[in-house]
Amino acid sequence: MTSPNFVPVVVGALVVWRIYSRMRRNIGRQPLRPKRLVTRIVVYAVLTCLIAVFSVMHPSLLLGLGGGLALGLPLAWVGLKLTQFEANAEGRFYTPNSYIGSALTILLAARLAYRLIALSNIAAAPAQPPALMHSPLTFCVFGLLAGYYMAYYLGVLARSRKVLS
Repeated sequence: MTSPNFVPVVVGALVVWRIYSRMRRNIGRQPLRPKRLVTRIVVYAVLTCLIAVFSVMHPSLLLGLGGGLALGLPLAWVGLKLTQFEANAEGRFYTPNSYIGSALTILLAARLAYRLIALSNIAAAPAQPPALMHSPLTFCVFGLLAGYYMAYYLGVLARSRKVLS
């Protein structure tokens, strides 16, 4: 395998591994670690703010991001309703709905894969290809994922205090 072919294979394998590990994290009983949940909320908030700042010159991108964030909130409420909490001698745990988290991860991965494939096909054309992230739909999908997880993790923190105390 030549060097130019090796880099996309390594990057692709890394992306597939991260998606797999993320999906495994969404399935089954999870230990309740408030510091980790707060860290995840902060990471999603910072990423969302950075994306919003860098897209401020494109109102359609901001609209896509805002729409996704708005759609993520009711989805998080549904996910929180389907979450089970438990406390036992081993510690405090929550079991998220595996379908919602997995579906959102697959949706974002599929959207990014579609954009990469579309851009690689356009690269052969003489016209200037659009940038990878200049798509309101891609921003909407990211906003949906970020809005869901920020609201969901906040809800898990709030509900765990009520349910498990």
